[in-house]
Amino acid sequence: MIPKQFKTVAIAAPAGPLAAERFADGVEWLRRAGREVKIMPHVNGPSPAPYLAASARARAEDLAAAWLDPEVDLLLAARGGFGSAQLLELLDWRALAGRPHLPLVGYSDITALHWAMISRNAGTPLVGPMLGKLAEAEASPYTARTFHAALAGESMELSPAPEFGPFQVWNKGAASGLPLPGNLAVAVTLCGTPFCPDPAGKILLFEDLNEPAYKLDRYLTQLRQNGFFRRAAGVIFGQFLDCAPQEELNRLFQEVAREVCGPVLSNFPFGHLFPLACLNCRMTLTVEGGRVFTGN
Repeated sequence: MIPKQFKTVAIAAPAGPLAAERFADGVEWLRRAGREVKIMPHVNGPSPAPYLAASARARAEDLAAAWLDPEVDLLLAARGGFGSAQLLELLDWRALAGRPHLPLVGYSDITALHWAMISRNAGTPLVGPMLGKLAEAEASPYTARTFHAALAGESMELSPAPEFGPFQVWNKGAASGLPLPGNLAVAVTLCGTPFCPDPAGKILLFEDLNEPAYKLDRYLTQLRQNGFFRRAAGVIFGQFLDCAPQEELNRLFQEVAREVCGPVLSNFPFGHLFPLACLNCRMTLTVEGGRVFTGN
């Protein structure tokens, strides 16, 4: 699942703490796979709040130390939750930009870091399974295959997942651009900050969980008012787990489609459950005739 060239994996917790048993299981999975594992010192506190792995400064120091360690080939987030945005003003982005090809793997709250990385051209944001989900990802053939391809930089078609069914096409057409993927609720919190990337020419991908229709509508309205949909090359909606009823989601997707000049799809395998289409944000995404491809 992880290509052989990634020999040393660093584990940091930029957001919330991972339960001790799941943390140990994830580290053991990596070691069984033949990887050297470096665990950053503040993955389990001390913390000012139970929902944070440690203080913002300690989490930022851990992330920077792992990022700038020349022995580290892959940086893996322990979990999401909340807290990644607190690191953005504490990181030396000019120094981090010196390693543009280092993958930082995660999703959910890690969206804040991924979007900041895109805005500062630092590292390689990669949507993929975090430490606590590695065994589950390995058991999902679709997830394992796309994770390997994203890390290796291999082109492939990101077809519909059998578990979710076919894509829904809201706008036909074709478009290519770098992906700008993320959790919807987290992404909108970067609007108006220095860390919000330019959506122009990009393929936007959004997912969420546990959000009612009115909150999703609020988030999409904020993105619309910030010009995201007018400037994007295309939009892909992933899985909205335990959110609004499907008919309400469809209404929101249709409203977004009216704002977008390019293709708009939904039911893409991207979200908080597997199968997950893992994405390398330095690889071009192409939407054409209801099909999705990733490549260089």
